[in-house]
Amino acid sequence: MSNDTVVFIRGTGRCGSKNLVRHLGTHRHLAHVPVNQVLPEDLIDWSRHRLQADDPRITDDAIVASCRAYFNAYGRSLAGPSGYLLQKSTMNAHHLATLLDFWPEARVVYLMRHPIGVVEALINADIHDYRGEYGYCATVADSLLRWYNELNTYRNSPAYENPRLLPVQFEDLIADTESVVDAICDFIGIERMHLAPYGEPERHETPFVLSNDERRWIIESTADLLTQLGYDPHTCEADYDHQQPTSSPDLYPERRLTARPPALDGVELVRMAMEEAAQRGQRRVGLYGAGYFSRMIIPQLIDMPVELVAIFDDNASIAHRRIGAYPILRTETALDMHVDAVIPATFVHQEKLIRRWRRLIGTAVPILPLWHDEPASLPVG
Repeated sequence: MSNDTVVFIRGTGRCGSKNLVRHLGTHRHLAHVPVNQVLPEDLIDWSRHRLQADDPRITDDAIVASCRAYFNAYGRSLAGPSGYLLQKSTMNAHHLATLLDFWPEARVVYLMRHPIGVVEALINADIHDYRGEYGYCATVADSLLRWYNELNTYRNSPAYENPRLLPVQFEDLIADTESVVDAICDFIGIERMHLAPYGEPERHETPFVLSNDERRWIIESTADLLTQLGYDPHTCEADYDHQQPTSSPDLYPERRLTARPPALDGVELVRMAMEEAAQRGQRRVGLYGAGYFSRMIIPQLIDMPVELVAIFDDNASIAHRRIGAYPILRTETALDMHVDAVIPATFVHQEKLIRRWRRLIGTAVPILPLWHDEPASLPVG
């Protein structure tokens, strides 16, 4: 491999990727690009949905060349001239094949973690580390949705069995750090390095801990995917079911599982919402939100029971771009488009989007939730 080679660390959230990058970044042949500064995925999205949308004459080859050149130059400006670039991001499985295509010499280390650990860690991070700064309340339901759709997208990606992608289980990394890191170094093609054991995951004084009912629901609803990813659901159930919560289930009641999503697959959730719209006679439907969720599911939406008209978003700077075949339009244009209903395109901001839509549009265009995470309906205001 050449000095332009990039080693991408990817995976589901709270899977140990940040610590792995920090440790590997001490290797003399790996130059660590600061975490989450400039992401190749962002460059790809921006180039395709801004440059190419504005001027169709811009070819895919030009997009590839510009993304590679900019990211490699940016990485070298921060990480120095020697060694392979080491870069980390999570929750971007829908871009794995594109990364391997754009960077043909790249290696990808993909980290995964059991959903019980991920759900608890996502909620505790929101409570203790980020303190809600992202504007949402992480719950059991939406945290599992995030995990499931990331890992399901990874499992169905063309990159899944690519020899340039190495899957790593977080649990193995914790249990036998040295052997896993040796395998990663061999995979990258660099000399092995000494690395101290990882130790236990983060601890909090008053942690959110899943109840046994929540744990059983998570294991039962993800058993098929866990098996495909190399986990043994029966072992997982034995490992987790006997563990009694170390804090009262009454702590953080707003984070609890109050209602179970009718499906875990985001594409299936959207399809079910569309079927509900069709049953109501609502034939022209939009998505509300042009972010990660929309970009992940749009390529998989086929044979829809309604007409998907557009994707609406409050960000004026991305208006009139496209995601696949669908235009991104300002939220207020929904009335002019004669849309019968919209569906919130998010796992974690559903309540926020519903409230905002009702505040901006009112009831003229109803918004259909992907699932009901609260027993009571949301107020309009």
